[in-house]
Amino acid sequence: MFVRTSAAIRSWAFLLMFAGGFGALVCARGTAGADAEVLPDNLAPAAQASATSEHNASYLAKFAIDGKIPPAGSTREDLSAAWCVLKAKTGDAADFTLTWPQPVRVAEIVYFGRTSWFMQECFKDYEVYLDDTAQPAARGTLEMLHGPQRIAIAPATVQKVAIKFLNSHGGMNPGAAEIMVFGQELSRKQVAQLQRLAGAVEIVGVDQVSPGALGAMIRWLQQTHGAGYAAAEQHLVRFAAVESPDDDEAQPELARLQRDALLFDVDRLLVIKRHEINASHVYTYHYEGQQNGGGLYVLRLDDPDALSLELVASPDGQILDCDLSYDGTQVLFSWRQRTGEGYHLWTVNIDGSGLQQLTDGPWHDYNGCWLPDGGIAFLSTRAPQFAYCWHAPVGVLHRMQADGSRVVRLSANYLNDFTPTVLEDGRLIYTRWEYVDRPAIPIQSLWTINPDGTGLAGYFGNRVLSPGTFMEARQIPGSTKIICTMTGHNGPTRGAIGVIDRSRGVNAQAAIENLTPDTPVPPVDKGSGNTDGSKLYSGPLPLDAKRFLVSARGPILVRDLAGTCASLAVARPADGMQYFCATPVRPRIRPPVIPSRLPAELADHEPLATLYLQDVYAGLEPAIARGDVAAIRVVRELEKTVRIDPSLRAFGFQFPVISCGATYAGKEVIGEVDVNPDGSAYFHVPSGVPLYFMALDKDGRAVQRMRSFTHLMPGEVQGCVGCHESRLDSPLRQMAGLALEPQRLRPPEWGGGGFDYSRIVQPVLDRHCVACHHPHDESNRTDLTGDKTDWFNVSYDVLARERQGGRGTALINWIPTYNGQEWNILQVAPKTWGSPQSKLADIILSGHPDAAGRPQVQLSDAERRRILAWIDLNVPYYGSSETAHPTAPGCRQMIPQDLDSVLKDVVQRRCAECHRDGAVPRREWTRITNPQLNSFLLAPLARAAGGTERCGQTVFADTSDPDYQALLATFAPVLELLTKTPRMDMPGGQASCDVNRSCQ
Repeated sequence: MFVRTSAAIRSWAFLLMFAGGFGALVCARGTAGADAEVLPDNLAPAAQASATSEHNASYLAKFAIDGKIPPAGSTREDLSAAWCVLKAKTGDAADFTLTWPQPVRVAEIVYFGRTSWFMQECFKDYEVYLDDTAQPAARGTLEMLHGPQRIAIAPATVQKVAIKFLNSHGGMNPGAAEIMVFGQELSRKQVAQLQRLAGAVEIVGVDQVSPGALGAMIRWLQQTHGAGYAAAEQHLVRFAAVESPDDDEAQPELARLQRDALLFDVDRLLVIKRHEINASHVYTYHYEGQQNGGGLYVLRLDDPDALSLELVASPDGQILDCDLSYDGTQVLFSWRQRTGEGYHLWTVNIDGSGLQQLTDGPWHDYNGCWLPDGGIAFLSTRAPQFAYCWHAPVGVLHRMQADGSRVVRLSANYLNDFTPTVLEDGRLIYTRWEYVDRPAIPIQSLWTINPDGTGLAGYFGNRVLSPGTFMEARQIPGSTKIICTMTGHNGPTRGAIGVIDRSRGVNAQAAIENLTPDTPVPPVDKGSGNTDGSKLYSGPLPLDAKRFLVSARGPILVRDLAGTCASLAVARPADGMQYFCATPVRPRIRPPVIPSRLPAELADHEPLATLYLQDVYAGLEPAIARGDVAAIRVVRELEKTVRIDPSLRAFGFQFPVISCGATYAGKEVIGEVDVNPDGSAYFHVPSGVPLYFMALDKDGRAVQRMRSFTHLMPGEVQGCVGCHESRLDSPLRQMAGLALEPQRLRPPEWGGGGFDYSRIVQPVLDRHCVACHHPHDESNRTDLTGDKTDWFNVSYDVLARERQGGRGTALINWIPTYNGQEWNILQVAPKTWGSPQSKLADIILSGHPDAAGRPQVQLSDAERRRILAWIDLNVPYYGSSETAHPTAPGCRQMIPQDLDSVLKDVVQRRCAECHRDGAVPRREWTRITNPQLNSFLLAPLARAAGGTERCGQTVFADTSDPDYQALLATFAPVLELLTKTPRMDMPGGQASCDVNRSCQ
């Protein structure tokens, strides 16, 4: 099928406008160019707006008719610019009413969903009522997307329009960025205009020429490309013919010349035309925000008015991305062929023939790229794992043959990988989400790996707070630099375009050059991992060492790295869609094939790899003296196998809850291995799983920990210089220790599986601590018994949960992973975290001496190491993300529903003399098993009846008191439920298969 494109350049004064910026006055601005269309008057601002629910003074109904449309993913930019409900109080249904002082004619309503925080904050089902009629004038379902959505009604003259929003797409506080009302039905071009004006941004400078820069660019292109730039002399003649280059009248010819020069070697361009994907997070672009339409096209740039070739039409689905083969003849692309299906990989010839599907299944396969050996690397969500802080299915790096056979998983990531491409040396560069004992928003950094899955290595940004995400990385030809998109954790996969020169440091500010300062990026050591601003750019593709193509929310630009020459390569489609993944249709240099170092058949190989550590003290000295490291502990991060509604989150964004605000991931200690006197170690590790390491002293304290993870393929041998050595250090030249037999890891004495506090730590406390530290102990509040509480158990709550601060609690030093604690990512000095900084570790290692210095307890070495390991694993409580109660808050909480109301009533009637406010002192936790030992039942109970009388007087003479029994009875439903379905920290706890994809 052939379609006709618009002219590429309209005039030198072209101001490129498209959706993206904040605060556009929707009715006051138009677009330049032939596709501009005047909008009719928006009637909404003349009305009085009201709503049945308003979140607070920053989200009033009137802000939905103020003409401001915050961009998707802009977080705080919708303050006083959008309306939303207070869902916690009123639910996600609300009425929004517009009332005019005089009757007006209405024919169409346009709704812009609230997308600045999360896409799910769009309303879903609606009904429209005119004046006080009983029957709706319109009803329907709104999509979860950014931009205008039309609600057609039969034209009528009214004074009041009421929109009943019946529900939402599940977000925290749904609302509207803008609501417009028009007196006539909008035309197709007017709707496209609304798409553009969903926050209009102007890029001034496109097709505006600096004559000096243009002349220098032509001469550089001629010198660099030689005979390949056949038009160079002609372009120089045209440049010289411009009599007054600095005259405004010369700009149209200079603009045409600049475009011709910048695109001298590009006559055809492969593009995807589709609606942009405004996902809630940078890692959800593969399953959120689907809007069907568009397809895969080849455009003729040498004749902008020529017919373009439609390779694949997608009227009922969406094409995500594409990659052109090295010989320029075949397109690999990700296509969600129909709504509700997954993305899968397809190929089609560049002439539109030979369409073929390569993958299939109930998952997503996407972000495919051709490999030098003829295979394909891609991301797939086929493993049953999900993002820890959201419900996103996790896509990780795989490879396969060109026909879709022999699929091999290369990445053992338990979080998302992003956008793999091939470097000039044959390695893959891709983005990887990091999450080892650090807050969730950073870090999506760049990594490299061989096409067989070996040689994983950090490339850039693994300790960079801003930007949170480096993605869509491609090597700049003839250099060691890469160009990439720099964006934030929340919001869509657009942002600034940056050049990274890692030779200046793998986390250094000096290594980053922001080519698009109109989209600002905070310094590397500041911020939360999110970026504000318009987030205009995506898909940068370098043409040579100075030129690149980039999508700017619809149109395709061609420009130089210096920012001195910029031209419009392809205008935005007139139908409201946008162009993405612009690729010149031509052969390109095929990188060398890196020979695989793996056995021919991975399945037949023992699932082990081998590591050689040259000197653990490299990177630790002088903080850690030689001889202080006795062993290396190997830890596995466990994936989240359950898909849970984010509204159930607790302790940050944990669902299911693993800890009290520390680790998000379940941890398994695989084992330990001794460090030789020279600091070396040579040992086997499991392959195909995410691993990280700790350097332990003789007592088992982690004097340093990795806050990242690695993974290896079966049979792979990998070496490292030391602990936290520079990524730029030279590789090992000699590994004498390899002549020895690698050690096998010593498994922990407590056995395998996820680190379960109730199973591993509590028995030690039961044997040595609870005789003194129990609920009746009047000397202190350190109750170390193992009764289950609302979320955890008593000792865990006392040690790790109560009175948290920025470094844990008074007894336990742990790393907070709450949003807003990103500063701790940069705290990586030895002995900064965990047992070396924990008072409890000092107590157990010293024997808990009394006032005279005499030890009061004597734990065995194994028992001490259990507690120290728990601290250094960042205080996990649950051993995995499995849950028996998937619909409970955090998938864990057990709490009597009417306890608070019954307790308040009892206090008001019987304790008002001391507790005049109706409240009694409560700890942060509530004991569920043995509820009679809660302080609010012990304190008022007479000692003779088993209480503590801490109230100072007897309130309950004995346990038969009706109020005592009423309080105790509130626990009966919870205890009955736990008897029937034990929680995962209780004997008999069984994981629910309702939410676990691995057991379905």
